[in-house]
Amino acid sequence: MSKSDGWEWKPKAIDIPVIKKLKPKTGKKAKRKLVTKLDNANFYLSDEWRAIRVRVLEKYECKCMMCGRSPRMHNIVIHVDHIKPRSKHPELSLEITNLQLLCEDCNKGKSNRYDTDWRPDLDEINIVLDAMRLI
Repeated sequence: MSKSDGWEWKPKAIDIPVIKKLKPKTGKKAKRKLVTKLDNANFYLSDEWRAIRVRVLEKYECKCMMCGRSPRMHNIVIHVDHIKPRSKHPELSLEITNLQLLCEDCNKGKSNRYDTDWRPDLDEINIVLDAMRLI
């Protein structure tokens, strides 16, 4: 029925949902989230990231530093991982000392919750190099 039929439905206050105006979040966490969303899209396409990524892949011989698997032998995907997450330490995004190689499975397990450095210790590297010199 409509107004022309002489009947009109008028909602009661209880039938009208309360709509609250949302206040924009302005804290540190909200700002960091916004910057991260905007930067993520462009960061991984930047020339700087691509260049440093290649250097890390070459330096660590394209092998997962956590489980030791490689794309050639195990048909996996290797990620260049930020040891200290970009979301928490954006200033270290392009620091080669903050990068390590992890396979996709290990990297997903690590996420940005942990900042474990799986790179070999410098002492271990020097021992291997010394052994190679003796051969």
